[in-house]
This record gives sequence, C-alpha cells and structure tokens, in this order.
Amino acid sequence: MVTEESINDIFSDILNHSTKTSKLAVTSMIFGLLAPVCFGVVWIGSLVLFYLSSCSSSHDLIKAGQYIMIAFSYSVTWILGLVLGLKSLENIRNSEQHLVGKTYAFVGISISAVWMIVLIARFLLPALFYVNS
Repeated sequence: MVTEESINDIFSDILNHSTKTSKLAVTSMIFGLLAPVCFGVVWIGSLVLFYLSSCSSSHDLIKAGQYIMIAFSYSVTWILGLVLGLKSLENIRNSEQHLVGKTYAFVGISISAVWMIVLIARFLLPALFYVNS
C-alpha cells in the first residue's frame, strides 16, 4: 500500500537534492576573461620598462625583467582558465547532478583556447616573417 511516508522515503533524495554552482567553473571563466586584461597590463608595463631602460644604465637587467613579466602574464591566465575549466567539467560530470556550471566552464575554456591561439600566433608570426624575408 502506498502511503505519504513511503512516497516521501522514495523521493527524499529528489526533494533534498540541492545543486551548487562549481567554483572551479566560475574561476575558469574569470581567468579566461582576465587574459585580455593582463595583455593590456603587460603592454603598459612594457612601455614603463622601456622608458626606464632608456633612462637607466642597467639595460640588460630591465630587459630581462620585461621579458619575464611578459611571459609570466601571457601564460598564467589562459593556462589557469584552461586547466580549471577542464577540471571543473570533470567534477561536474562526476557529481551526479549536484554541481552545475557547464556554461561557465565552456566559456572559460573557449576564451582561454582562443587567447592561446592568439598568443602563439603573436610569437610565431615575427619568426615566420624573419625566415621569409
């Protein structure tokens, strides 16, 4: 015989089921969106370091700092966006619908992947131009 208690026992998992947004997915999207912003910050920092190198006598140290800053800020944001997005998709898939946020993860992954292609092209195109000329 079906009673209200038996129905509540059967559907208690559904009734108490709460979904949460994956924090990794949101973080992935934030890092993906920060990649172009870091590019602008790098350009401003490069201009400042270029100005300092023209005024200072320690050109080599400032140039090395400039290249380290550019490489670090180019790579960190899109790599974190890509890795965190992939990890969050795995967590969402394994959570049995307790985690949501696939859209955030896809946005983070796609922006990071596009930014990765832009940066690789930015570093390879001058080399290809030099080889062809």
